[in-house]
Amino acid sequence: MRWSARLAGAPWRAAPPTATGDPFTVPGPREPARPGPLLDLREIHELYDLRNVLGRLPAPVAVTYGPQHQLGYANRAYRELFGDRTNGLPASEALPELAAMGVLPLMDQALRSGRPRSVKSRCILGLGGNRYYNVSCVPLGSEADPVAGAEPGPPIGVLIFAAEVTDQVQAATRLRESEGRHRAAAVTLQRSLLPQKLEQPDGLTVAATYQPGGAEAAVGGDWYDVIGLGGGRTALVIGDVMGRGLRAAAVMGQLRTAVRAYARLDLPPHEVMTLLDGLAMEIDANQIATCTYAVWDPAPSTLVYASAGHLPLLLRCPDGTVLRGEEQNGPPLGTGGGTHLSHTLRLLPGTTGVLYTDGLVERRDEDIDQGIDQLAHTLAGAVGTPDVVCSRLLRAMGVSSDHDDDVAVLAFQLAAAPAGVDVGPSEV
Repeated sequence: MRWSARLAGAPWRAAPPTATGDPFTVPGPREPARPGPLLDLREIHELYDLRNVLGRLPAPVAVTYGPQHQLGYANRAYRELFGDRTNGLPASEALPELAAMGVLPLMDQALRSGRPRSVKSRCILGLGGNRYYNVSCVPLGSEADPVAGAEPGPPIGVLIFAAEVTDQVQAATRLRESEGRHRAAAVTLQRSLLPQKLEQPDGLTVAATYQPGGAEAAVGGDWYDVIGLGGGRTALVIGDVMGRGLRAAAVMGQLRTAVRAYARLDLPPHEVMTLLDGLAMEIDANQIATCTYAVWDPAPSTLVYASAGHLPLLLRCPDGTVLRGEEQNGPPLGTGGGTHLSHTLRLLPGTTGVLYTDGLVERRDEDIDQGIDQLAHTLAGAVGTPDVVCSRLLRAMGVSSDHDDDVAVLAFQLAAAPAGVDVGPSEV
């Protein structure tokens, strides 16, 4: 069987043989002023032998024909790579390497549909190490195609072209391994900077959880903390450094250490935010963070807090009502020059509060307010101890091991009122 290639476009004139007796016929120049008669495209095909073209390619190429994909041709590069092949045999016998790469079904699809099919990064073993190829299957038309202007005939064969991509695959593998090592180091650093055990002050139960993003997401700078203060008071902290990777985790560690130091000064929350803002600018003027710093005082049953651009805290009252902190936030840490304010909430016995980072409520296809509304609805039914509340919130918000962002949640719960005491919503 003779294989030929069709050239698209208008026909060319055929120049006569040269005086030297050159047997080859080449296309002659056009004569726009005096157009000659049209030539049958089949005559043009004879000028271009597909075997001659494919034999010059450095990439492995094979041509099969018929529904059994009988081998009609394999170029030199193909034979040098895989060894001699017997023409006329079905591809399942003549080209076992294609079966090993799962290419035979693609050849069937290309022959039936008349459209090219391809696969990427298919591995071939036993060639001096693993080698990878992108393989394309291109349907070939019949030599008996109708003349120009008519519908083409159905495919009678398939051209298989393999492009080696071993270097690219190995480079991508090395890159993934390197990213995996960096991610593991960042996760280790992140976890080491978070408190290993939370303080449990009298009358207040506290639990927290941290869930790093999935393998495709770099570790961020989420953190939380619980700090015991004098007079039975307790500081509750949640924060999120913008950015990803080791740098964000390192900045988070510095800010967390600073919060613990400033907390010992017994300053109001808004003054702690002001000090953190200046420190954040000194650490890295191009990297900002959000933070909520709250102080629980059991004597007057108040929660005094300040927020630097962070998401609103949520409170579930003993009767199931969920309140959202809507007070004005100060600017994020690291922006400089902003004014931070302290706000006071009076909490009732049995109240459960939740502080969280944006990874819990932010989704690419939704407004973040929708996520906060969903979290509030979930919190209304998430009864139980703070550790149970944390688990239920993560599960209800769809946070899993392959989540695309870090998540930190800090839940706290006041001791319940004695039996027979009626309590209503928190006073804000």
